[in-house]
Amino acid sequence: MDRAGIFGDERVELIEGEIYVMAPMLEPHARPIQHLNLALARTLPEGFTFRCQLPFAAEEDSQPQPDFTIFRADEQPEDDMPDKAVLVVEVSDSSISFDLEQKAGVYARARVPEYWVLDVKKKALVVHRSPTASRYRSVKKLSDLSAVESSAVPGLVLDLRHIFIKR
Repeated sequence: MDRAGIFGDERVELIEGEIYVMAPMLEPHARPIQHLNLALARTLPEGFTFRCQLPFAAEEDSQPQPDFTIFRADEQPEDDMPDKAVLVVEVSDSSISFDLEQKAGVYARARVPEYWVLDVKKKALVVHRSPTASRYRSVKKLSDLSAVESSAVPGLVLDLRHIFIKR
């Protein structure tokens, strides 16, 4: 339907068989994405790569467009969107409950080892680890963003304290 142009210029994503129109991106959401994009490009260890705001084939009926999908460089399909990720990051402003509930379930079922939700309003990070068939066993909210370390990407440590500041 998207390829046929049915949605026009609207950004949409498929989640659990339903099509959701994505909210327009405002500056409080855009700025952290810009800063995180630069931080990942500088610090992502060798052997890993990432995509920004592009589809991820999580499940047959779910193709979310996370803000960041990090995967092993050797697992990127040549002609199709990735269906394996080691870390997914959502920068969340108006969609926080959707990202923490529905999308968390999608990523857990897709066996994404680690899922981060960067809460723009609270300036906090919710880290999900240890996926099961329906949810993550470990969910922790971090307010100290000075040295956020990924357990799924060895060597990835990010200082996210200044990610919300206009530069």
